[in-house]
Amino acid sequence: MNIKLKVELCKKSSWLFVLFFVIGTAVFLNFLIVDHAAADPDGGVTPPKWSPVSLPSDSCPSGDTNCHYSSPVLADLNDDNFLDIIVATNKGHVLAIDHNGHVLWDRDTAPSFGMAAGTQEIHSSPAIADIDNDGRPEIVVGAGTIYGTVCTQGGVIVLEHDGQVKAGWPQLAVDEETPPAGCRDTVFASPALGDLDKDGDLEIVAAGFDKRVYAWHHNGTLVAGFPPASALHHRFPTWPGLDHKLGDNTWGSPALADLDNDGNLDIVLGTGEGNFDDSYGNGTGWVCPYALPAGWAPGYCGGSIYAFSHTGAIKSGFPRYVLEEVGSTPAVIDVNGDGKLEFFMGMGHFYNLRSPDHPQYGFKVLGLDSQGNNLPGWPQATGGNVVMSPSLGDIAGDDQPEVVVIADDRKLYAWHLNGTAVPGFPMTPKDQAGNPSSAFNTHMGLVMADYDGDGKMEIFFNQSGVVNVVDGNGQQLTGTNFPNNTKPIYYAYGVLINTPAVGDIDNDGKLELVASNSSLYVWDL
Repeated sequence: MNIKLKVELCKKSSWLFVLFFVIGTAVFLNFLIVDHAAADPDGGVTPPKWSPVSLPSDSCPSGDTNCHYSSPVLADLNDDNFLDIIVATNKGHVLAIDHNGHVLWDRDTAPSFGMAAGTQEIHSSPAIADIDNDGRPEIVVGAGTIYGTVCTQGGVIVLEHDGQVKAGWPQLAVDEETPPAGCRDTVFASPALGDLDKDGDLEIVAAGFDKRVYAWHHNGTLVAGFPPASALHHRFPTWPGLDHKLGDNTWGSPALADLDNDGNLDIVLGTGEGNFDDSYGNGTGWVCPYALPAGWAPGYCGGSIYAFSHTGAIKSGFPRYVLEEVGSTPAVIDVNGDGKLEFFMGMGHFYNLRSPDHPQYGFKVLGLDSQGNNLPGWPQATGGNVVMSPSLGDIAGDDQPEVVVIADDRKLYAWHLNGTAVPGFPMTPKDQAGNPSSAFNTHMGLVMADYDGDGKMEIFFNQSGVVNVVDGNGQQLTGTNFPNNTKPIYYAYGVLINTPAVGDIDNDGKLELVASNSSLYVWDL
């Protein structure tokens, strides 16, 4: 398999980590580290590398400026040794754009789902790997609407490297209870790719709004044991609607990793599965298995963290029930070098069925071992919901990765693996006009790369209409005084609510920065 995927993230290959890809016998990325110094413009905003590419997209619904969730991804699709940019849109298109800004292909996925052209929606970011061992990468993406008044046929589709739909795809989700009726439910987050059955090719794992966790072979057939049933179904088999599905939907992506070092990949994901005694009205008296904070009503439960084996069996110690919905994707790493993997996740929103007050107990980042137990020094509190997925990278220059997230209190947090705060954090990033952002979105994430050539990773993230950069000391390196700035401003003409990409797309030895909304933007760094 000779897939060229280059991402500038970090230099310590023993603990490199990327969301949506796999630790174990699966996909690894070819990391290219480039040291450079960023140029400072005299004023205004930093000009893009080439004119923004207009993408086939729909305008946002009335009153909503945030509807372009899918993030750009970099990969060499045509084996020319240059990175291409793959991006999906809210009009159901997937496009490949080369390093010069030329569109290689544009696939409208709607007809493949049995829908009229231009009527599908994609909010999932593409996952890219050679899933069938043919020497060429495939593009895997979830589809479906996030608006209850729109009917789409949700599921997962796989495209070949040239944009053709792969045989056996798409696979549709189930029409569960997400409105409107008669429409297959959405797969919002990116699928994960890994070799579950150790046959040499990759399986596709996805979860979505129909409450199911799917695992498909590359030809679209289901892996035996999937979708698995909720743990509550095994406890209370007479409860309705929990056979071969979980108790609530999933917003984050699954992570694939060998948690217990048994040679097989496991599946970790967070859900909103919580208090079903209230939800179903069965009066069973079931309560969450943990000590509640003082004064809280018995039975309060917001979400859960599941770990499944490669066969769909629930792993020992799971599910781990928590007080808030878990909408973030796990970040997985071996913290202590014992050969077993640990993971970090954020806790997000939950609407308490027994109280009109939204609790704050869930404003935390969890650090868990392979059995679901808290790691020493974890969890760590934040001042807001953490619906963004944590990222790992050496921002402190100590040859160890740090855990970095943005919370809904508009602050950027960073901790060492032992839970101590990195000096300079939390900090409040600002946009080009010096204003803190509104709450950060669930589909936003962080990218790390050595931006200023100091040998440490800097943090890239979207904020309002700009891509910001913060160093490991908590100092913002992008401008906040438009138009009289002395620092670069990577400005997109529209709101950015997804994750940027960083890579050397033109092989000039320097990094480029990529962002997308209804247009695609590329800047030299």
